[in-house]
Amino acid sequence: MKFSKLVYTETRPADGIGRSMTVDFELEEITVDSAGGGVRWCRLGTHERSAVDAKLSSSRPEEWAERYAAPLGNGLDWTLRLFDGAALVKTSHGTNGFPPADRWDAFRLLADFCFTVTRRYGAPPEAR
Repeated sequence: MKFSKLVYTETRPADGIGRSMTVDFELEEITVDSAGGGVRWCRLGTHERSAVDAKLSSSRPEEWAERYAAPLGNGLDWTLRLFDGAALVKTSHGTNGFPPADRWDAFRLLADFCFTVTRRYGAPPEAR
């Protein structure tokens, strides 16, 4: 499945704290928004693109099921949407449930990378 953008959001219902991440391969940028951290951005340069591609190839989000759930309370609600241009091509959602551990762990490394790398750049250009 081809996709040019991924949008990931997560919320912890117990405290209502959430964050989001967008990786846009057409615009070549990463944008994140987190409680307390605000909106941050970075250009998807060669180094960042290599890191993102490696983590995506391990997590394979295009193969995830539509829904994951586990009978636990106050865990993590998350949604991942994949787009090809403006067209939504895949949605996966979890409520305390996740894809297989190796894929989820690889995706969490991607999210952590995106939230960390954007700290170097700060606010999106249009917000400066």
